[in-house]
Amino acid sequence: MERPVVSGTACDASGAKFTVVGISNTPTTDWAQVFRALAGTDLAPAGDAAALTAGHDTPGTAAGTAPGTAARRGGRPAAAPSGPPRLSMTPPSVLDLNAYLMYAIGKAARRRLTERLAAHNLRLWHLTVMAMVADLGPQMKTLLAARLDMNSSDLVKIVNDLVRTGHVDCARDPLNRRRILVRLTPEGRAYLDLLNADIASTDDEVLAPLNASEREVLASLLRRVHHHLEPGPAGTVHEAGRFTEVLPGGSDEDGRIDWTRPAEEIAGFVEARRPLHPTAFTHHAGRRVDVLTATVSRGLYSGEPGHIHHREDEGVVVVTGADHLGGGRPGLVLHRVRNEHGSEFRAEEYFTAGRTGSGTP
Repeated sequence: MERPVVSGTACDASGAKFTVVGISNTPTTDWAQVFRALAGTDLAPAGDAAALTAGHDTPGTAAGTAPGTAARRGGRPAAAPSGPPRLSMTPPSVLDLNAYLMYAIGKAARRRLTERLAAHNLRLWHLTVMAMVADLGPQMKTLLAARLDMNSSDLVKIVNDLVRTGHVDCARDPLNRRRILVRLTPEGRAYLDLLNADIASTDDEVLAPLNASEREVLASLLRRVHHHLEPGPAGTVHEAGRFTEVLPGGSDEDGRIDWTRPAEEIAGFVEARRPLHPTAFTHHAGRRVDVLTATVSRGLYSGEPGHIHHREDEGVVVVTGADHLGGGRPGLVLHRVRNEHGSEFRAEEYFTAGRTGSGTP
C-alpha cells in the first residue's frame, strides 16, 4: 500500500514554511536525489502544511506547484490554480541521439495528423491508400497491399470504407478482365486535394520554430534518410511485382514497366506510351520515375532484371529479361526520364547519387 516514505519542512524565498511529502510505489527511490532536483525548481506550496500532510498530494510526485499556481506564502494569496504541475521531461542525454529525436518528433507529428484526419472521420491508412492510388494510378488490391507493406485483409477493409464514401471504386481492368483495380473517383481526387490542404497545417504546427528555408533543408535531409532506409536495393529500379499478373507489352499495369520482359519489347512499349498518360514508368529509391526515351543496348548484360549499370560507352543501362544461357542479354539504355515533380533529366544526371528526388534538368 502506498505510504509516505520521507517528509520534511522547507522554506520558500520569503521565509514562509511549507511541508513537502514524497510518495513512491518503489522502495528504491533515491529521495535525496529527488529533493536535490526539486530544490532548484522554485516550487510553491499548493496549500497549507495541514492540507499537504493530510494526503492531498498526487501519488508518485512531490506535493507542490509551479510558480503562478494557487499558493499561500506568508499569508499572501497567490494566483488561481491552473491544474497539477507537469513533471514529465526528456532525459537530456537522449537529446544527442538522432534516432530518438526522430522517434519522439514523429510520435508527436503522427498524433496531430491523426487528430486532423479524425475530424474527417478518416484514419491515416485511408489517406495513404488514396495517395498511393492518386500517385501511381489504378492498383490491384494485392499490389496495393504489397506496396504499402500492409496486411491484405486490413487493406480490403480500408478500401471498402473508401468505396462506401465514394472516394474510390473497384472496376475490372479493360485490358485484362480478370483483374479488379482500385481507382480514385473524381470526387475522391477533389476530396484528397481538399484534405491535403487542410492537414498541411500540421506541418506548420510541428515545424513552427523553423523558418521557410530551414524547413526546406530539413525536408531535403529527411528525404535522403528516408531513401536510405527505403526497402530494396538502391542499385535497382522497381522489380517485377511478385503479386502482379504481367500483361503483354512489357507492363504489369497501365504504364508500369516489367523489367523481366525483353529489352526490345520494353523499348517499343516506352515509345508507344510516350504520347499517353501515364507514360511508361518505374520506381527507384521509393520514387516514381517516368521513362520518356530509351533504346536497346549494344552490349550484353547479366544480373537480375531491374539492376542498373553505369557504363561510359552507353550510359545508364537497366538489365532486362531472363538470362537463360548465362551469356548475358541486351539491356535498356535510358536517355530521358522525369521525376515525380514533373522535372525532366538526362538519365545519367537523374541516377547520380543525391539527384533522384529534386533539382533542375
